[in-house]
Amino acid sequence: MENVNLLKCQTRQGLARLNEKGSGMEQSQLFEAYLNQTSRGLMLFDNTGKVVFFNRQFQELFRIPREESLERISFEQLLAILEQSVVGIWQQTALVTAELRRSHKTQTLFVPDDFFMAGLWLAVRGRPMEHGAYALSITDVTSHHTTLESLHRSSRTTVMALAELAESRDQTTGDHVLRVARMTHAITRKLLELGYCSEIINERFIKNIALASILHDIGKVTTPDRILLKAGPLNPDERTVIQQHSEMGCKLLQRLNDFLDDDGYLAMAMRIAGSHHEKFAGSGYPTGVAGDQIPLEGRIVALADVFDALVSERPYKHAWSEEEARDLIQRESGRMFDPRIVEAFLAVLDERRQTNLIVWTPDMSVGDRILDFDHRNLIALLNQVYKSIQQRDVILFNLVQQELFNYTLGHFNREEVYLREKGYPQLDRHVKVHQVLTRKVRDMRHRFLTEVNLNNQQQLGDELLNLLSGWLREHILEEDLKYYRFVRSQAADMVEGE
Repeated sequence: MENVNLLKCQTRQGLARLNEKGSGMEQSQLFEAYLNQTSRGLMLFDNTGKVVFFNRQFQELFRIPREESLERISFEQLLAILEQSVVGIWQQTALVTAELRRSHKTQTLFVPDDFFMAGLWLAVRGRPMEHGAYALSITDVTSHHTTLESLHRSSRTTVMALAELAESRDQTTGDHVLRVARMTHAITRKLLELGYCSEIINERFIKNIALASILHDIGKVTTPDRILLKAGPLNPDERTVIQQHSEMGCKLLQRLNDFLDDDGYLAMAMRIAGSHHEKFAGSGYPTGVAGDQIPLEGRIVALADVFDALVSERPYKHAWSEEEARDLIQRESGRMFDPRIVEAFLAVLDERRQTNLIVWTPDMSVGDRILDFDHRNLIALLNQVYKSIQQRDVILFNLVQQELFNYTLGHFNREEVYLREKGYPQLDRHVKVHQVLTRKVRDMRHRFLTEVNLNNQQQLGDELLNLLSGWLREHILEEDLKYYRFVRSQAADMVEGE
């Protein structure tokens, strides 16, 4: 089939406009010249699956080497070239090429998510044509993604401000919401890997759920301080009041969502706020629904929320070990939690153990359980930075750098108060070290939030990993152990004096 006949099927209007110019060239020559000058990359296949046309932009946008001849290759040969050219760039490359193969075979439309490659965001489309022919197009949509990223940064800022409003009234929760977001993200990714809930979970769902989960307890802004901050157990009336935070959070986010065009995360946050205390077998609150009647995002956050609450250190409770929390969650599979989500959660824990760069050991202790918990969390952050780099997971890296920024503010304040109470003679020098590290983290966070190039974000990940490694080695394992020895010596002197 002649390529001009194929082209007429799709672009008669463009051809008519060219004819109006009155050129003496043949129509096919005119149209081919036009297609070679357009910014969109194009490739056309005949009904036997052979390439009959491609323009220079197609080869350049896909970063296919110029020496690679694309003339008269088959569709399958093209897929092999694309896999070699973009391996490690597309998320789930094999899945994408498999879908493209299916689209070509079944003559159906192929519209995957945009992807990032060599500094550009690209949109690819596969389109069936008449008589069994097939067209592939690729478009540079970087400017569109730059605008979207700016809007997303504003959305993240709004979410964090709202979350901090809810958390600020209870200083003991620290970075609970960000740790819940990290676990929520990990569980959701693992569910997709295991093939669960694939009719619901896609890249958009994964992108929204981590951000939306941060607002799961926003309804607590309506809970009275006398109940929210009560040190002892709640009586039945007080428990009824605090349980209302789930429904109140849903209503608050519903009103906010009515006013904002939010890319979907507020609607998801509303469902999470209203359902993360429901139980898989029923008997939860506020409605007592069960099973799949509970939104998937609510079921995921429910488990992530309970896990972090169990393993977190609080002034009024000791942290459970990971094994103790793991055992409880396994026992509650099918009752409190969705069994599929429990399976994904257990797989996440196993994976973390296998990929951790650094493991907490007792000789890292500074003798205070709250500060030790902070240091263990820093090691977890370092391990998660490493994982985000290995997996090219920008969402995880974004969560980690936000948590690290909060860490520098919260942990340093707690540590400085502790040292001041103990009369540590080198406090001023210790505070200056904190200030230097805070400036570095603040600068790195600003660079990340204003950077849309994923390659540059990858470099920032490497910088952050080096910063955290040095921080652990030079500050925690050296500087912090100095005040630990001072406090121990001070305590020993007091014992001798008695």
